[in-house]
Amino acid sequence: MADYHDKRRPGPRPVYPWLRRDYFKTSVSYLVSLAIHAAVVLLVLATVMLDGGGGPGSDAGGKGKLFSMMVGQGRVETQTERKDKSDSLENAIAKAVEEIEPLPVVASQVTPDLADVGVRLRDVAPKINPMGTASSLRALPGSAAGGMAVGPGFGMGGGMGGGIGRGFGRGFGDFVGLMQTVGFDVVFVIDGTNSMQFAIDTVKARMRDLVGQIQHLVPNSRAGFVIYKDKGDDFTVKMSSLSFHADKLESFIKYIQAGGGGDYREAVYEGMRTAVEELGWREFARRVIVLVPSSPPHVGQEALLQNIAKDFHAKGGVVHVLDLAEMMHRNYQIALDKALFGEPSDKVVPLPEFYVELQNYFASVAKAGGGELIPLGDEGKLTGELMVAAFGPQWRKEVARFSAEH
Repeated sequence: MADYHDKRRPGPRPVYPWLRRDYFKTSVSYLVSLAIHAAVVLLVLATVMLDGGGGPGSDAGGKGKLFSMMVGQGRVETQTERKDKSDSLENAIAKAVEEIEPLPVVASQVTPDLADVGVRLRDVAPKINPMGTASSLRALPGSAAGGMAVGPGFGMGGGMGGGIGRGFGRGFGDFVGLMQTVGFDVVFVIDGTNSMQFAIDTVKARMRDLVGQIQHLVPNSRAGFVIYKDKGDDFTVKMSSLSFHADKLESFIKYIQAGGGGDYREAVYEGMRTAVEELGWREFARRVIVLVPSSPPHVGQEALLQNIAKDFHAKGGVVHVLDLAEMMHRNYQIALDKALFGEPSDKVVPLPEFYVELQNYFASVAKAGGGELIPLGDEGKLTGELMVAAFGPQWRKEVARFSAEH
C-alpha cells in the first residue's frame, strides 16, 4: 500500500525547467530565429534610413558607412571603373556640344511645297464661297517666290494640272490653283470705233491664242466680249456672253467692224454696264473685267462709270484698264510727221493735256474697280497685255514667260 502511494506521489519540481533537454531545443531555435530577424531589420534600417548604403566599401558609402563597410568590400574596383567611364563619357559629350555652332535662324516666308509629295491644290482645296477672296487675290505679292505658295511648275499642283512648265515660283501657282477650284470669268470690254481698228483686228487674229492660253492655265475659265461704239453708229453695244468655247467667241468677233465714233466721247458707260449686268457671271468665280477705251464716257456719265466699277469690285470683281494714251499720241505724231515731212521726226512731243486727263480719269476707274491702269506701249503687244490684265499686272513676269513658252 505504501508502495502504491509512493508511486502516485509527485516528485519535487526542478528549479530551472528550461534546462531540460526538450525545453532547451525550443528555446535555442527561438533565439536563433529572433537574432536572424533582428539582423535583417537592422540591415534594412541601415540601407533606408542611413542614406547611402551600397557604397564602394570603406568610406565611399556616404552616410551609410557601416553598411558600406559590410557589403562594399570586393566591389570597390568594379564600381570605381564604372564611375570613371561614365564621367569620361559625360565630359566627351559636353565638349562636343560646346564645339557645335548653332544653326542660323532664318524666318520662313513660304509654306511647304505640296507638289513635292504629289498633292495638287485643286484636289485638296475646300469648296468655299470666295466672295471677298476674289478681290483679295489682287493683293497677293507680285514676287514669283512669295505669296501663297504652291509647287514647282506654276507652283503647287504638280505643274498646274497638266505639267505647265516648271520654275515659275510658288505665288503664281497658288493664285492659279485657287482659280482652278473656284472658276475664272474674264470679260474684255473694247472700244470698237474707228481709232481702234488695230485692237479689233488683233483680237480677230489672236482670239484662239488668247482664250486658249487662259484656259491652258485655268481649264474651267470662261471668256466674254463686249464691243461698244456710240449712239448713232451701226450699233452702240454688242456682246458675246461668257463661254468656255473659243468657237463661239470667234464667230462673234469676226463680224465686228471698227468704225464710227466721230466725236471724242464714246459709250463707255453703256459697254461697262452691259458687261456687269448682262453676261451671266458665276457667283463664286474669280471675276475680271478688262476695259480697253480710247476715249472718256459722255459728259455726266463719268461718275456713273466709276460707281459701276466700284459696285462690281464690292461684289468680288476686279476692273483693270488698258491705257492707250501714250501709244495713240505717238501714232498720231508719227502720222503727222509723215504727212508733213515724209518721215517720222525724232522730236519728242509731250503728251497733250487732254491725254493726261484721260489717263488720270481711267486710273480712277481702275482704282474704284480694285484694279490698275496698265499702259500699252505697242500695238503688237495687245494680246500679251490682255493676258496680263486678265490675271493681274502683279503676275506680269510669270504670264509673259508662260506666253513665250506656249
